[in-house]
Amino acid sequence: MSTLLYRSIIFEGWVAQILGLILVAALLSARPRSIGHRLLAVVLLCSVYRQFLLVMEISGAVQVYPILFRTSFPLQLLSISAFYLYVNALTTPEFKLEGRHVVHLIPAMGGIVWYFVIWVWGSPEYFQLGPTYYRDRYIRVIVKVLVVIPYLIGARRHVDAFAQRTKDHASDVSPLRLKWLRILFVIAYVSLAVDFLDVLAGPRIPVWYLIPALALIALITLSYISLRVSPVFAREVQSYKEAAPDVSEPERNGDTNRSRLSDQELQRQRERLTGVLESKALYLNPELRLSDLATALNIRPYRVSEILSRGLQTSFYDLINSYRVAKAQELLCSRDSAHLNLLGIAMESGFKSKSVFNDVFKKMTGKTPSQFRAGRNDRIA
Repeated sequence: MSTLLYRSIIFEGWVAQILGLILVAALLSARPRSIGHRLLAVVLLCSVYRQFLLVMEISGAVQVYPILFRTSFPLQLLSISAFYLYVNALTTPEFKLEGRHVVHLIPAMGGIVWYFVIWVWGSPEYFQLGPTYYRDRYIRVIVKVLVVIPYLIGARRHVDAFAQRTKDHASDVSPLRLKWLRILFVIAYVSLAVDFLDVLAGPRIPVWYLIPALALIALITLSYISLRVSPVFAREVQSYKEAAPDVSEPERNGDTNRSRLSDQELQRQRERLTGVLESKALYLNPELRLSDLATALNIRPYRVSEILSRGLQTSFYDLINSYRVAKAQELLCSRDSAHLNLLGIAMESGFKSKSVFNDVFKKMTGKTPSQFRAGRNDRIA
């Protein structure tokens, strides 16, 4: 490998480390300070340290400190657990680190035990670049896969469940459409693939030289996305808390009875809810939330949730978007709105974007808005 390429890889590694430390500082100083930010800072610190070891290995400096070879593996396992807890912190109201979370330290502790076993009873070859060291990498890659994949699946399920719960109090869940998490999954799987290729190719083909560049991209993506989505998730967690019953606060209409509504009262409130929605066209507000509807009805949010679940057998998200789709169908069939394109129809119907409009419309009607409009025009012709 040419000297220029070596220097380029080393330079990328140092840039990744500097960038990582800057982003760690940004996470720890972000307001409000949260457990999620601190957990993500742990993930980044582990990544920065791995970059340090890779640069040392590429430059040959690590030969002076061979014991450093083994310290990377436990920290990689720790970063996986910390990322899973980070996702939990984002999606769980009033998340706190508790004693039960110690179980997530088991992978990292296993890596530390393996490190000390080899340190105490292993031969010097285990701490030197060579056949013994590379054979041991097979075991470490397999362990990483066995740890990473379940944690990634668990993290995805947590965010999916959170997005589903959000539909109980939000009419637009596009900020929680998981694109950011899919990007992180791709990065994680690519990193695993590089590890596999490195093991399969053997020491003669140093595939792991790709890791500094991948890590640089991963650090930028992960930190940017986390700082961007954290306030969104925090808002949804707060809304989730507000929608829950608060026995310490009486109803604004004077009703202090916290039991379920009677069937007669439920019917009355259901008619009142649909009447307010239709008369005031609240669904045209793209930012409409369950708390806004509760304010319009002058009742507590949890009462609105009860009316929706028991009286209408639907979620807030589905109810509001059914009104929006009905409005969009009306506009698509109207000659007065023939001059509007699909984005205009979406905005006039209460949707924030064309992509969300297309997805919701097709889910509820079985057709895309363009197919619906084309079919309508064909019937008229």
